[in-house]
Amino acid sequence: MPSPSSDKDLRMAASIQGNLNARVTEERTEDAIISDADNIHAENKYLEHSVTNAHATGSNPQCKMKKSFAFLKVHKAGSHTTACILQRFGYEHGLNFVLPKKCGSANLGFPEGLTKDRLMKQDVDEYNMLIHHTVYDRVKFHQLMAPDTQYVAILREPLSHLKSAFFYFNIDSKLGLSAKENPLGLYLDNPWQYVTKRPRGLMTMNLQSFVLGWKDRYNVTDDDREEVRKFISQLDSDFSLVLILEYFDASLVLLRRLMCWTFYNILYDRQPRNKQTYGKPESVYTEHQLKNHRNLSWVDYQLYQHFNTSLWSKILAAGQDFQDELEAFQQLNDDVNSYCAGRPTEKKTFPASKWNEAVEIKPEFCRDLKNTRKKWDKKICQRVHDHGKDKMI
Repeated sequence: MPSPSSDKDLRMAASIQGNLNARVTEERTEDAIISDADNIHAENKYLEHSVTNAHATGSNPQCKMKKSFAFLKVHKAGSHTTACILQRFGYEHGLNFVLPKKCGSANLGFPEGLTKDRLMKQDVDEYNMLIHHTVYDRVKFHQLMAPDTQYVAILREPLSHLKSAFFYFNIDSKLGLSAKENPLGLYLDNPWQYVTKRPRGLMTMNLQSFVLGWKDRYNVTDDDREEVRKFISQLDSDFSLVLILEYFDASLVLLRRLMCWTFYNILYDRQPRNKQTYGKPESVYTEHQLKNHRNLSWVDYQLYQHFNTSLWSKILAAGQDFQDELEAFQQLNDDVNSYCAGRPTEKKTFPASKWNEAVEIKPEFCRDLKNTRKKWDKKICQRVHDHGKDKMI
């Protein structure tokens, strides 16, 4: 889950970026290789919630809202929060979701990849939304999704990502390290002794790259450098935007601009989803341990470096207007969260800004704002069933 203040002030961009680059590129590095589509053809006839003109068009009437979206849900990278934003958008606009065969499951095919036997069969012409866990396969995705689909993913700084995954998936217990004072540090002393071709190994090595389609997550050698460059270059071509968890709000504003959405469409609950607590004090890792991790998950480091640089290039190119828009969005999101925290019984209108018209928020929206992925799945599956579009097998 993103921190509300993680990207509060982009004016420190140059120094922040410099620190990140130094951290990411120390070991085994050569520099990583440094389109909008038309709107969907017609409104879905099963639209349930009316959306006001302010929500639908924003402040720029020339910008046509895009409604087809594939989100690569990377484990432990803020993807639950992001998925809930996208589920709310898709539900409000009556879009067709790619859904797991078992409604409520988060899995569309992980780690084996997207297969038809994992999907709920639906009587629809095309799909507009994909947000559950799977592995990216450009051929399968393009066969399944609407032709104007925008492809988006999210990444997290690799060491922070490892810490979150290591304890969330109880890898310390599986490796017999949970009783130690610093289980992750012990793992990083010599991670290769623990590597197996089992799911727990997968979760500690190049996991983010694997979700985005990198195949050999266990053994990456110097000979693979050119393949890694090609892999990242292809993703750069396929994906319209890669969000960065450390700059979550800024990433959402870029998403809003890409999709021609409004602030209303990217509002989110500030309360953490899947919040983790650690029973041990914060550990300090040695340079040897950090070097081991950079070597162990070298593809993830290259991937993160590339798309973090790409994100900041977009932000800096947008200039002061982006900073001002970000602050306006954060203020609105804070105000809406405060309104919802008060358990309101009456609607409230929040004032317009340069980037959005006035936003009317009703008490029912607060319930939607706090919905988890599972609750959205239930609502979406119920709608599919109600309209007779499901053909379960």
